[in-house]
Amino acid sequence: MLQCPFEEDLMDAVASGRWPHGAGTELRHHVEGCELCRDVEAIAAAFLEDRDCAWNEAPVPSASAVWWRTQMRAREEAARLAARPIIIAQATATVCVFAASVALAPAAFDSVRRWIAAFGATASSVPPEISLSWIVGAAAYTTLPLLAVGLWLVLAPVVVFLALDD
Repeated sequence: MLQCPFEEDLMDAVASGRWPHGAGTELRHHVEGCELCRDVEAIAAAFLEDRDCAWNEAPVPSASAVWWRTQMRAREEAARLAARPIIIAQATATVCVFAASVALAPAAFDSVRRWIAAFGATASSVPPEISLSWIVGAAAYTTLPLLAVGLWLVLAPVVVFLALDD
């Protein structure tokens, strides 16, 4: 027999502390004659005794330790809440700087042409009128990797902070 109809009643009686004196006579007589219920009673009693021992031996922290932990948790939460506007401001500033550099790039084309000519470019390598496509091509081979590294250096700490933020 794998299950007994009285097994659940026996478990309830043992768990509530009514076993054996507070349980009904019918349940007590049944447990005396049922091998499965005797095993259930022995195992449940052992588990409850172990639970009671663990409950009595559990270390209770002092009130000052609980208060200190609560204060530290409150401070950490306040610091997290205070840092959010700063992160938003940094992200906004980064976006604004990027947008301003994109908006001011056409105005800088003339100075870029003069800068290229000043650093030893020959007349044959620099056309008299540098076109936008030539500057974009030159930027793709020279400055875009530097911009990517710079962008990575700026955004990596923000990404790490947001990833580690609870």
